[in-house]
Amino acid sequence: MPPALQYVAVALMVATLALAARTLPWHKLRGDAEAQRVLGVALVMLALLRLFNTRALDDVRLNFVGAMVATLMFGPQFALWVLAVVSLLAGVSGAAWLGPAPDFLATAALPVLAGHAFSRFAERRLPPNLFVYVLVQAFLGGALTIAVCNLAKAAVMAWLGSRAVPAYLLATPLMMFGEAFLSGGAMALVVVYRPQWCSSFDDARYLRPR
Repeated sequence: MPPALQYVAVALMVATLALAARTLPWHKLRGDAEAQRVLGVALVMLALLRLFNTRALDDVRLNFVGAMVATLMFGPQFALWVLAVVSLLAGVSGAAWLGPAPDFLATAALPVLAGHAFSRFAERRLPPNLFVYVLVQAFLGGALTIAVCNLAKAAVMAWLGSRAVPAYLLATPLMMFGEAFLSGGAMALVVVYRPQWCSSFDDARYLRPR
């Protein structure tokens, strides 16, 4: 990526994180050791998830992102900051897509925005049901986030004149199933065994609807 575009990506990353920081619900962590541990473990797991990153072709970085899980569990603000750390770690290890800032925009900012909007839409339009939460918000939401991520990468690659575009387009449908199972399975386990860990899950709404 040309240096000028790198600077633009860095500026967008900083602006996104600054906006998220303004409404970051720090009170959820303050004095809550369990919440701090859960956030720390999730950060480690998401960072490890980036190790499954294909480098079979030049200019291709295909990896699952876990953006929907982070968004549902911690809310969009914390999800952005957690995934920003993941992108920085990926940059250190050489696994970031075009650098840490572009990687953050493609694997965190756009997927979290899309996932949060989809989750809010599902809450407004669909009945408050546990299965709807897992199958629609988590499962389908996970598929949506990886599709947004890969299509954004493909669009940038096309604009830069890279031959990697077909790889992203062909891999997207398969990765949508993988990300969907990852998100749906993870959230099903969380809401069954540790629902208090999930900021978007309300017992009164999903388990005791009126």
